Amino acid sequence: MAEQLEAVRLRGVRKVIADRMQASLQSTAQLTYHADADITHLLAERRLWKEKGRLISLEDCLIFALSAVLAELPEFNGTSDTQSIHPSASIDMSLAISSPAGLMTPVLKGVETFDLDTLAETRRDVVGRALKGKLAVSEMKGGSFTLSNLGHTRVRYFTPILNAGQIAILGVGRLETRLALSDQGEVCQQSILPLSLTADHRIVDGEPAGRFLTLLCEQLEDFDDTRPNAKT
Repeated sequence: MAEQLEAVRLRGVRKVIADRMQASLQSTAQLTYHADADITHLLAERRLWKEKGRLISLEDCLIFALSAVLAELPEFNGTSDTQSIHPSASIDMSLAISSPAGLMTPVLKGVETFDLDTLAETRRDVVGRALKGKLAVSEMKGGSFTLSNLGHTRVRYFTPILNAGQIAILGVGRLETRLALSDQGEVCQQSILPLSLTADHRIVDGEPAGRFLTLLCEQLEDFDDTRPNAKT
């Protein structure tokens, strides 16, 4: 029999994360849906922005597109408990990130009010401070929807677990390049982004979840970086 190493007790941040994840799974009916977005055009746009010194990440574009979808489908934006649903008046995006201290979820509040450049600057600031352990506790509370991005790994699809109390979370996987036929019958190259939406089936059914992913794919595939009346 192989020698067993000494058991390591769950404690500290790891214990808090473990308890929250278990509570989330036990108190909700979680179901995950998958879709693919062709972001070939968006990546071409980003290359042009970069040449002009405009620093916009793919995650910034995702948050921007997500806020438009959540504004149209507000039933996904909010929190719930065993008795009630609590819609959120603003779109407060939790970002699941891995830090030296463990999993953290800093919140970008009111993302529907930002233009794309302000959103990008705000996200860089918040994530940078989270990785350095310099976020205030208040900056990690109050999220109404979560984005979990594993695009830097080889993971394509996964089943993200709901942030405790929230109604939905979007998981993003690794970008894939594939060959396809254009409308003219010519071989072309596409950049495909895999998306995984987990939603609480007690609150939102399959058809709305499918509509959510369809709208998000459309937002990404025909990306518009303008937003009327946005803060700058």
